[in-house]
Amino acid sequence: MQCPSCGQYSEEGKFCTSCGAQLVPEHEQVKEEYSGDNEVSAASVNPGQDKETGESSNEFVEVLKNKAIDFGHFFITLVKNPDEAKKANHSDMISSLIAIILFALLLSVSYHFILTAIPAGFFSNVSILDSFILPLITFVLLEFLIAGLTFAGAKLSAQAVTFPDVIAKYGAYLIPFLLLYAVGLIFSLIGISALAGILILISILGLLLLTPTFILLEQPAEGFDRIYVLLGLYIIVILAFAFFSQSFLSSIVGNMMDTMLRGY
Repeated sequence: MQCPSCGQYSEEGKFCTSCGAQLVPEHEQVKEEYSGDNEVSAASVNPGQDKETGESSNEFVEVLKNKAIDFGHFFITLVKNPDEAKKANHSDMISSLIAIILFALLLSVSYHFILTAIPAGFFSNVSILDSFILPLITFVLLEFLIAGLTFAGAKLSAQAVTFPDVIAKYGAYLIPFLLLYAVGLIFSLIGISALAGILILISILGLLLLTPTFILLEQPAEGFDRIYVLLGLYIIVILAFAFFSQSFLSSIVGNMMDTMLRGY
């Protein structure tokens, strides 16, 4: 083995027989260098990946936090002064979408509890999909349909609005009706049925008819007369609501009949 210090060849051992320097076998030296390179490489790559993952998670959490703060400000402002909804535009679209989904969520929860509260086991076979998830999707689609019809009415009236603006305004005008519906549900739970029915009815009318009316009355009409546009919109919205209601009733009756027929 050649000594790395003096260059003399010595027999295998730990030290050189000529100068006394420590001898390291070549294969061990290569192995140590290879292991050292791997450690450096792993140390230089993994921390970067971990850092990027951590930064992405932090950014996502920060975005959610900011959207929640925006919606809180949006909600409080419109509860205090609902007339501010006319100032809503595309920049408020996320907060408005949250309001739309929350209203649909409350409607779906109400539908679910109505089914589960009916006695005699008529709906013992109804799944959460039929009693909650599908109604939730249906109510969201209904709200977007109303917003789309409102946008079409605004264009027929030659008003200067975009579809994101209409969505933002629709969600903004829904806030007081959303609050009324929630209060109505609370009253129904504590047994004040008459007042609960009035509040829920007003909130449903706001969802279907009043909110589109507020949007279409914001700007002067330069196209079709808004009275005729609103009448046409009312007819279509009521027909759409009747169609969805009939679908729900058919589902309820179908489940009742299935339960009754299984007894024979």
